[in-house]
Amino acid sequence: MEKADKEKLMSEFWKQYNATRDIEFLAKACEEAPFFGQKKMALEIARILRTVKKK
Repeated sequence: MEKADKEKLMSEFWKQYNATRDIEFLAKACEEAPFFGQKKMALEIARILRTVKKK
């Protein structure tokens, strides 16, 4: 995904989160974020966010 596309996607996730306060949008953003090449970190943060959502 090109940088401009990634920025647009992140902007949309943030917009949707702010409109709904649905943590799923933050989890999806984490999965798509580079985290300096640490994909496992991104997936773990997304997993934790989804766990919080279920409470």
